[in-house]
Amino acid sequence: MDRKGRTEGGTERVSRRRFLTTAGATGVAMGMAGCSGGSGGSGATTGGGGTANSEPVKFVSNNNSPKFKEMLNGFADQFEEERGIPVDIEFTEIGGDYGRRVAQLIQGGNPPDIINAEQFRIGAYAVQGILRPVGDVISAVEEQEEEIPDNFKFSYEGEPRLVPAVASVTNNWYRSDVYDELGAPAPTTWEKEREAARMITEADNDLLGLGYTTSATVYGSYHAWCRLWGNDAQVARRSDGTVQVALDSGSNRERVREVLEYTKEMTEYSPTATNWDWGEIYESYTGGTTATAVYSGGRPKTQSIAQDRPWAESTKRVSNPYNASNRDAPMGNSAATGYALVQGSANPEGAKEFVQYMVTGERLVEYARALRFHNIPIYESWYEPGSRYREGWDYLNENFSEETIQGERDALFGGNSQPFTAETDPPNPYAAPAFTSFQLGQMFYDVTQGNTSVEQAIDNAAEELRSSTGME
Repeated sequence: MDRKGRTEGGTERVSRRRFLTTAGATGVAMGMAGCSGGSGGSGATTGGGGTANSEPVKFVSNNNSPKFKEMLNGFADQFEEERGIPVDIEFTEIGGDYGRRVAQLIQGGNPPDIINAEQFRIGAYAVQGILRPVGDVISAVEEQEEEIPDNFKFSYEGEPRLVPAVASVTNNWYRSDVYDELGAPAPTTWEKEREAARMITEADNDLLGLGYTTSATVYGSYHAWCRLWGNDAQVARRSDGTVQVALDSGSNRERVREVLEYTKEMTEYSPTATNWDWGEIYESYTGGTTATAVYSGGRPKTQSIAQDRPWAESTKRVSNPYNASNRDAPMGNSAATGYALVQGSANPEGAKEFVQYMVTGERLVEYARALRFHNIPIYESWYEPGSRYREGWDYLNENFSEETIQGERDALFGGNSQPFTAETDPPNPYAAPAFTSFQLGQMFYDVTQGNTSVEQAIDNAAEELRSSTGME
């Protein structure tokens, strides 16, 4: 594969039929920026009138680190002791092994009861009809805790298919020590971001203004989609009951064009980032190469803390930069990860109880500690200073200012961010293949590194999305 993310000899087109037969192997295989999961406590039980049987609940986890193995096995042991229901956890890696293993079990007629799922990817499984509705689980969770925001739930054919546990939001992390020294404005809008990036790059401080990624990678897709939203540009829309590609349609095309023109300008203040993925963007920040990083979650700050960087404390956040001449508020991704239940599994009722157990109470606090502000719980009251859950979230309290905590809360719950699936109503089930096709990152690459005009890059991306995702 070359640095554009294409196979040698050209970009392979994937037919819609092929997508639908292969999405099960890849739909949740490629983690956005980290692991998914949750935790919980005893309390209300799920409805639905079913009864857990003697079969162990089978859960395929997409995190196999020693820390998470110990934690999740502890949850399973406690659950079996309290409820008498055994849980068999198979640990795999969030990369290709996880997706392949889930597909193998389903195709072999031995589907797991529970799988990890990211909100924007779950449509790839939903359109194949392999997920159980989970409305009764969500109702029980909300009865025990509090109402979950609607935009963290993924519904397909009128039924929720995801039990959310934690969420991440688009953050723009910046070194306030550098910004303050130069008198640069916080990078909240395109105009301020441009000014600050220029000032930092031109200063004699061995720093570049920001990491502006133009790559056909997972992070490249994420960065591109959020940048489009910063100019009120959409990837998809619904019309006449179908989900359609919007990149090249009507006035939306002009907004996409403006983003790509802005991209060409901003790469002047960035390292060459034509193959960057998640690691490269936060490492450029924590390594002292760049002063600003758009990221899903908190790793630019948490890794600066872990590496004892002098700028760890002065690392601050704002939301996704937006074009103030075209919109009046930021818009970035805020998406949940959690659990889905698979059709045809052996113990669906026991699975419902275990999922509820993991996404409520003290176990979710324990999970949040392990994630260190990368993904954070989806219950807004937990962010209140002095709440019993905040008191238990020691990593948060010890390392983040209240300004940062409440800024993250506002970004998640204030209505100025949304999941990639929420471009359409009902949610777009094809957001996952649109994302993993890497065509958005490829479009950014083509206009900055190739000999492709902006107009041709838009046409190419729209054509590829229509041919490979299920969107019209």
